[in-house]
Amino acid sequence: MTTVDTVTGYILRLCVEMNIDPQTIFNKKTGAWYFAQGSSTIEVFLTTQKNLQHQPQTFIRCMAALCEIPKDITKQFSLYKTALAINATYLGYKISADEARGLVCIISERNIEGMDFEEMVILINDLGTWADKLDDFMTDEFTKR
Repeated sequence: MTTVDTVTGYILRLCVEMNIDPQTIFNKKTGAWYFAQGSSTIEVFLTTQKNLQHQPQTFIRCMAALCEIPKDITKQFSLYKTALAINATYLGYKISADEARGLVCIISERNIEGMDFEEMVILINDLGTWADKLDDFMTDEFTKR
C-alpha cells in the first residue's frame, strides 16, 4: 500500500537526486512542491477525494500553467477549441482552465495506490516536457498581442 508519507518520501528523494533543497520548492500555504523544467513550473501536490463508495483515495497531481486566459472572447473560444483538440491527442494529460487564476493548465494525475518512485518521476518529468513544449505554443498563439 502506497501512503501519503511514502509519496512524500519519494518527492524528497527526487529533490536529493536533483540536488535541490526540498524546503526551497515547497509552499506550506498551497501544500505543493514547485519544480522547474525549461520555461515551465510544475506544481506537484497530493489530494484526497472520496470515490463513489465514499472511501478516500489519494492522488498525486502535477500541473503547469500554459498561458493566461485571453480577455478577448474570440481568442478564448479559439484557445478552448485548441485545448479540447490537445486533450484528444496527448493521452494521459488534460488541459484545463483555472478561472480563479486566469490560467490554462496542463494536468496529469494518478491514484497513488501501487505507485513506485520511478512511476512518480516519469509522471512529473513527462508533464514537464509537454508543459515546456505547449506553454510556448499556447502563449504565442493566444496571448501575445
